[in-house]
Amino acid sequence: MKTMKHFFKLTILASVVTASIFTLSAFKPAKKANADAYQINLVSQTSDDVNQTWTWSLTNPNPGNGLNGTLQNVSHFDIALSAQAETALVSAEYSFDGITWVSVSIEMERDPAIRACTTTDVLKFNAGTVGGEPTYYRATFSEEFSSNPYATSWINSGNRTGCNMYFFSGVGGPSTN
Repeated sequence: MKTMKHFFKLTILASVVTASIFTLSAFKPAKKANADAYQINLVSQTSDDVNQTWTWSLTNPNPGNGLNGTLQNVSHFDIALSAQAETALVSAEYSFDGITWVSVSIEMERDPAIRACTTTDVLKFNAGTVGGEPTYYRATFSEEFSSNPYATSWINSGNRTGCNMYFFSGVGGPSTN
């Protein structure tokens, strides 16, 4: 009799656990963009007698509404910088054609739009992508820095593809040249 009660308790417990799993799976969050979906490329890293300028392109390789594997347009691009790079930052700009550049504020601060991804202070480029065309971003520094293949950035897009952290070839530590 005691074994039978134990068996029924285990059966009920197993049923409750199974029902909970099925119920909770119905509330899975919408799938966000693959963290490698958007493409960030270092276009150039140039130096003159005074400054070093870094230029990147950001491309949406599969534009759409965020459904069926498509990616929504990027609304803005944020990058983290070391304290030394922040101090040496002279200007920041974006361009939709790589020719005409628009200046952005060079204040390092938290971006409330990506608070679900990070609370890191970032350099915010408040310009995103339009379809599959690249958008260009550049930052100019009064010192030379080496390249860091694991520099951190965040891309914010629509509510379906959300914000994601990306590693890209960005500004590293002071150059040893």
